[in-house]
Amino acid sequence: MQKGPEDLPASALLLWLCVIAYLLVGLIVALPFYPFQLAILQTGMELALLAGYTALLLSWRGVRSRFTQTLSALLGVGVILGLLMLPLVYNLRGADTPTEIPVYITVGYLVLLGWLLTTYGNILRSALGLRTVAGGVGLAVLYLMVAAIAGEMLYTAIMP
Repeated sequence: MQKGPEDLPASALLLWLCVIAYLLVGLIVALPFYPFQLAILQTGMELALLAGYTALLLSWRGVRSRFTQTLSALLGVGVILGLLMLPLVYNLRGADTPTEIPVYITVGYLVLLGWLLTTYGNILRSALGLRTVAGGVGLAVLYLMVAAIAGEMLYTAIMP
């Protein structure tokens, strides 16, 4: 974890490519769990939350100029890990209860979740100029909690 978002070009084109890839992968990951329209809303909401959270944190630290690189890095990681998660997600599709989920699926999911939190944490540490990765990981955990709560709120508001 030597590199940070500052090593990416501050390119609007790269950011838009990451946004499109994130939306496509997010939609593919969400489809086994949600109807198509809700999967689109869920993925769009997650993107908006990540962009807003990133902008808020960068503004708080007075480094708003790092937005393009930081969001590109976060989205890129989300795309890569989302692709790695696809086999796990599609293996969960038939499980009605947690006891029906094979242990290797649970372990794989937890490994990818840990990887996501650590990578997001490193990106946020670097972008925000934090001293330790732990601070960045804490902010990444907070983001995932907010996204999970917002996702549940969206689901309960739309689904009868």
